Amino acid sequence: MATSGRNLIDETPLYGPFRLVDAASRLIDILEQEGIGSSRLSTLRERIDAGKYSVMVDADEFKNYLDEVVDAVVDHMDSGTSEGGEVSRTSM
Repeated sequence: MATSGRNLIDETPLYGPFRLVDAASRLIDILEQEGIGSSRLSTLRERIDAGKYSVMVDADEFKNYLDEVVDAVVDHMDSGTSEGGEVSRTSM
């Protein structure tokens, strides 16, 4: 990620968001390999992987895809909270 930061100076503007969602997918994969993933994270990873290459097709499509990923993350966070708004230990 550190080298990506430097490379992004000279890359096209949409390449940065692609690298970030790709990194999120890879991080979820690592969690799964270590046995600390969840079905909700797996679903999020699958959603990320299904659309991340739209960056190569159409900028507007990629932006809409990113909005959908953000909505999915918010939904994931909402479903993992208790009444007081704190993360429940059973959802972790």
